[in-house]
Amino acid sequence: MSKVNWTMNALLAVLVVVSGCGKMEADKQVTAAEVADREKGAAEAPAASLMERVSVKCEHAVPIYQCAECRYQAGVAKLDATLLKKTDGGGLVNTQVVARTKVSAALPTTGEVVLNENTAVHISPRISGIIESVPVDIGASVKEGETLLTMASVELGKALAEYERNRTLSDLSETIFTRETKLKEQKVGSEQDVIQAQMVFEQHRTDLRASEQTLHVLGMTEDDLAKTREPSHGLGSGRLSIRAPAAGTIIEKHAVAGEMVEPGKDLMLLADLTTVWVWANVHSRDLAKLVAAKTHGPVEVEITVAAYPDRQFKGVLDYVGATMNEQTRTVQVRATVKNSDQELRPGMFCEAAISLGNGQPEEVLAVPRAAVLSDEGKSFVFKHWKDDYFVRQDVLTGREFFGMVEINKGLQGGDTIATDGSFLLKSDVLREKMGAGCAD
Repeated sequence: MSKVNWTMNALLAVLVVVSGCGKMEADKQVTAAEVADREKGAAEAPAASLMERVSVKCEHAVPIYQCAECRYQAGVAKLDATLLKKTDGGGLVNTQVVARTKVSAALPTTGEVVLNENTAVHISPRISGIIESVPVDIGASVKEGETLLTMASVELGKALAEYERNRTLSDLSETIFTRETKLKEQKVGSEQDVIQAQMVFEQHRTDLRASEQTLHVLGMTEDDLAKTREPSHGLGSGRLSIRAPAAGTIIEKHAVAGEMVEPGKDLMLLADLTTVWVWANVHSRDLAKLVAAKTHGPVEVEITVAAYPDRQFKGVLDYVGATMNEQTRTVQVRATVKNSDQELRPGMFCEAAISLGNGQPEEVLAVPRAAVLSDEGKSFVFKHWKDDYFVRQDVLTGREFFGMVEINKGLQGGDTIATDGSFLLKSDVLREKMGAGCAD
């Protein structure tokens, strides 16, 4: 090959490379634009793409949406009519027509579920002794007044003996006082004898009241004292029943039969779990809005936890911290949340939406929070297509309001979507990620 030919070939190669690089760069730019388009407007796919997606035939030679084994690949789920919620009850999945809704701003934050300390009681003895029996176990639901444990105490026995002594002396002195009074009325006794008998009776009655009060302080009730007067009970038995001061659940138990206990030792923790507290942190920049909302009346709070992602628990904000954490620059707030089914457990982390409904409501296209699901960072809903079929519809979400999520792209007014229970459709469509396939 001549030197000239070699030079020409080299120049041609360079031109090819340069033009190829330019084409590659252009392709790269187009690809980036497509990616950005996909992120922003995937939810705006034309209707034809849906028809193409659901009408393509699967390996079973039927339209893919009709195939029970393959329809999930097209993002289609079939919902049996029996699963739809009815007005008369029943069903698991609810539907709703998308429309513009008046919403109020909400302040999102995170927090922790803890015991409602106003309904929690630490059970401890008021006197030293030995535990004889523990008829309840951890997790038990008890009623007010139900026996939690019994214990024997030498100190209680002495207090009971003193009570019995004072009761006997009081009864005897009362009899003497009554007799002296009758003798005086019969002109047989003297006024001095009556006064003397009355003084002794009053002293014994005072001592009896003092011993009764001592037993009450130690934990005995009027019923317990009444039983001590029964012949079968005996004097100074020294047995004390410790009862539940309120209805609740035993969530901690440290009492064991045969154990020696002292006053102040925690033996059980009894709590009413039908309400719980949620402590959350509010940043300083949001404090003014929260305080302003609180001045307009009760501030509602909505709680969600990972254990029940489709549930929203309602509560009311009842405390805003008076000091700010110097490290995090946040203020602690507390909400009391209803927990009638006892699904919220102290120790759970949660997400909280605090209503800031003091401003002018805004009308936006929004759907319930339970309707918006996510997969690999993408948000989507299940939109009704036809008959019993729902299709996955990617959406671009906006602001979060109290119980609602703004939809910027992907839905329009009049669309019907699945709300409560939509996770059932998600589990069907995403079955491949759980190991299921077309041939399963």
